[in-house]
Amino acid sequence: MFVSLATLAIVLSAFGLAGAAVVTPPSPDLGTGTVVALIPVGDHPVALGYNSGNGYVYVANFGRDFAPSTVTVINRTTVVTTIGAGDHPTAVGYNSRNGYVYVTNRGDSAGPGNVTVIDGTSTVASIPDVSYPYGVAFNSANGTVYVANLASNTVTVINGTTIVATIPVGMAPDALAYDSGNGYIYVANFYSNNVSVIGATTVVAKVPVGVVPEGLAYDSGNGYVYVANTGSNNVSVISRTTVVATITVSSPVGVAYDGGDEYVYVADDGANFVTVISTATPPPGSFFGLPAIEGFLFLSGIVIAAVTSAVVLGLRRKRGVSPGRP
Repeated sequence: MFVSLATLAIVLSAFGLAGAAVVTPPSPDLGTGTVVALIPVGDHPVALGYNSGNGYVYVANFGRDFAPSTVTVINRTTVVTTIGAGDHPTAVGYNSRNGYVYVTNRGDSAGPGNVTVIDGTSTVASIPDVSYPYGVAFNSANGTVYVANLASNTVTVINGTTIVATIPVGMAPDALAYDSGNGYIYVANFYSNNVSVIGATTVVAKVPVGVVPEGLAYDSGNGYVYVANTGSNNVSVISRTTVVATITVSSPVGVAYDGGDEYVYVADDGANFVTVISTATPPPGSFFGLPAIEGFLFLSGIVIAAVTSAVVLGLRRKRGVSPGRP
């Protein structure tokens, strides 16, 4: 829903807040929105990852029917090489400590999947003993990689190319995020409607959130984790192990944080736009007791813009969690 300035003024007046300041959503910077290249990759690209060590971008090509599953390696606008992956890659993560790229391969009816480990442009390992892996996250504090196993309700912890722990979590874990402020890994459990919080190799808390949590992002500005709840049309805001706010957003599926402007961007699958949330202090909540109004509002932690016709890199809608669908 889009809220006009006139309508907003009426709402404020009704609550005796007619003099409250209203901030107009920022205009897009058209000077940086030029498409400079269209790069052919493999079949059905579904995820990307950036290697800050060599400057390459890695694209996971899911592959369908008889098309192969591959990883395309891109340097700026040029394809460097194409690497064979396991069956149906779904996520890409980068380990800045060893320089490896980790690609989770969901697998198919013939097998439960694996993790492909890439060093530059060469595959150095294929890690088995995972079960329909989806999400991946890197813990920069201990140098390990965490993989969410959708089918076994676990998270696999990988050190280099070796599995060092398997951690039971909630039902159908599919997304992860690392909080560099407290060192925790946050795991969205699709069917449990909660988030498992992992310290090293131990679950320290399970945080109830909305229905069908599907996306996570860490805000390094305020230290909060934002959870996109597809089934309940809202975003849960977590501080360490406590939900401190719930923000109404229509059909959220993916979420990302922009540290430059302290905004959280939420991909809205239902209304086909991207919702922008201001995350600067004070903490997310309401404006003098007023609920957040979807469209735009005026203070920290509340929706400030609904952006249509946007191109968002790295946000992907997983059409359900059935192993037969990407």
